[in-house]
Amino acid sequence: MSILQFFPDPGNLTDTTGIAEKATFEAYFDAIAGQSTAIKLLQTAISTNQLPNAYLFAGIDGVGKRMTARSFIKALFCHSLPTEKADNCLNQIELGNHSDVLWIEPTYIHNDNIIPVSMAVREKLTFKQTPQIRIEQVREIDRFLAHLPIAAPRQVVVIEQEELMATKAASALLKILEEPRQATFILIASNAELLLPTIRSRCSLVPFRSLSYHQMERVLETTGHQEVLKQPEIVMMAQGSPGRAIPSESFANASWHYFQKIDPSFLNPPLNQSLVNLLATAKTICQKLDLATQQWLLEYWQYQLWKTQKNREISETLSNAKKSLKLAQPQLVWETCLMKLAEIAGNHL
Repeated sequence: MSILQFFPDPGNLTDTTGIAEKATFEAYFDAIAGQSTAIKLLQTAISTNQLPNAYLFAGIDGVGKRMTARSFIKALFCHSLPTEKADNCLNQIELGNHSDVLWIEPTYIHNDNIIPVSMAVREKLTFKQTPQIRIEQVREIDRFLAHLPIAAPRQVVVIEQEELMATKAASALLKILEEPRQATFILIASNAELLLPTIRSRCSLVPFRSLSYHQMERVLETTGHQEVLKQPEIVMMAQGSPGRAIPSESFANASWHYFQKIDPSFLNPPLNQSLVNLLATAKTICQKLDLATQQWLLEYWQYQLWKTQKNREISETLSNAKKSLKLAQPQLVWETCLMKLAEIAGNHL
């Protein structure tokens, strides 16, 4: 049974029973769509001033966990301040320079330096290795907590993609969670089951769910991406995750980004071509598309072909090719994939 099933839908959030002064901070959560359970839990914690030592924000990528974490910190730190101080507090959190907030994200090693994923995206750097949260970053948390809060009544530490934490780093974090001092931790993970059970057990779960198609439409409209709705396959591919459909703070290269930049001739899977043409197509794809775009194209084909043919062998062939792109020579992966698809489609070359 999924751990998310332990949290029933809280019902109508307009019912303010038991939530003191809700009107003073509920607006901070207005931009978050489809996460009534998470919002209810966090609002109740603020209103009753009963915050756990650690939260676990769990759910698929791109459904608002990061945005909700920031909104929660804003509500927690800023809602009771006078207007001028509140505005300054909000700006500091938005810009990432509030003295009592530490935001940790996975990192790469680049030229013997540790660089965060967000910097790698901005600099358009690509890596074959998976990013990690490293022991050095957990030591940074320890140094941060060694000082008392400066502007807020407590400190907040946010750790993104907690499931990417290295083993030594996870052990070090566990020790900190046992004595968190004047701090609240927010661990963000797409798969809570990948966390150490001892870490998971010290967190209060805040579940995040996939959005419905109607909720996806609302998000796309309110964020100015109405044009995406003209390509319903992009919305459907996102599987209830706005971040997978449109570029955002966490997803610079979402489906709409790839769909706009890719040559339309690549969008139709070549199922009935000669061997010579298939090999030429594999070569052209590798020459014109970077690795990330190649992976997206395989996912796009998988969606399109499943929609029209419902063939598991085709779907598995495309999934295997996507996994192999980072492990083998890409052109060889494409050649093998295209020939297999042609074989399944009944083209004996």
